[in-house]
Amino acid sequence: MQTQYLNVQGIAKVTDFAQSFYYLACSNCKRATNAYGDGDFWCNYCAKKVPALTKIKFNIQIADATGSIEAAIFSEVAAEAYGITSADAIDVRKTHSIHTKLLHKLGKPRKCIITLKAYMHSYAGRNQIKFNVHSMSAEDIAELINRSEELLALPPNTPNKKSKTNEPGSTSSTSAPTTKETPNSPGNNN
Repeated sequence: MQTQYLNVQGIAKVTDFAQSFYYLACSNCKRATNAYGDGDFWCNYCAKKVPALTKIKFNIQIADATGSIEAAIFSEVAAEAYGITSADAIDVRKTHSIHTKLLHKLGKPRKCIITLKAYMHSYAGRNQIKFNVHSMSAEDIAELINRSEELLALPPNTPNKKSKTNEPGSTSSTSAPTTKETPNSPGNNN
């Protein structure tokens, strides 16, 4: 299966507040690691010893009229959609608890349009489709369509001739045009 992107309009919410909300990554290649402390660790991808970097990652549930799924949300999207920073993730990591400020940000269900990245994950001989949140927008589809028209800067509709209003001193635009016959015009048989 190739990576696919799907758009879903639904309700996004965090349902598991016992999850870690962060992971440790290589400060060089940014890939997830098995590091457990603040010191340097050996990155198998970079093949060198580097410090660990705390990054945001948590799962959200996305529900619509057809059902629900879980998807992982990472640093950039979490910062944009929920206002959560890496400092929040470091705080959770050090205190092993979620502060009220973070609970307030994550606790509210959000109606939004979500672009999901779907991919195949294989582990222990089993294949599973997983989802990552690629982007989140707090708009509904009607608002998104209206905004896309504004972004395209479409010109205003041109009124047709029948819908023009008559102004004082102008001729009616709905009547057929008249032509004056001149002495030399065809159709004048003088």
